[in-house]
Amino acid sequence: MSANGRVASLAALWYRGLPQAVAFSRQRWTSMSPRERVLTAVATVAVAGALLWMLAIRPAWRTLQTAPQRIVSLQQQLQALQQDAQQIAALRNAPAAPAFSGELQPTILAWFKRVDPKAKVEAQVLPGEVTLQLTALRPASLAALAQTARRDWSAQVDSADLKRGAEGLLNGTVHLSRQGAGGG
Repeated sequence: MSANGRVASLAALWYRGLPQAVAFSRQRWTSMSPRERVLTAVATVAVAGALLWMLAIRPAWRTLQTAPQRIVSLQQQLQALQQDAQQIAALRNAPAAPAFSGELQPTILAWFKRVDPKAKVEAQVLPGEVTLQLTALRPASLAALAQTARRDWSAQVDSADLKRGAEGLLNGTVHLSRQGAGGG
């Protein structure tokens, strides 16, 4: 049987059964005592009221209660995103960093000794990329690394796979890609 045939047969059952159900309900209603009619009407109103409360009024009430906080939260998120967009636009419009010419590996190791002397660093420099194996790096040093890499070494942080270790120090790998990769 096709879908249209099933729908047609269900509709026929509905329309055939509906008059019978209405007739049965009228007969049942007239056979009730006045007291039963009042109780049935009160129960019907109570059920209808409960359904109205659960499906319409309570969800609308909750929305009205949470809307002001949600609006403030969304406005704060919007402002943060707009600030991020301005910073990205400023970086995009910033002049390109001058190409670094020199030995990058000793430069990186010297930078770490100066900025975060307790960190242990192994640098692998290849044309176009630098991989740093870091142990006991302070979180603040990571942000400074990203800024210095862009500003001084013609590089940018591509990825970082770091885990917070003892005393909140970072351990893992940082991968830098270099612009205008020359010697290393």
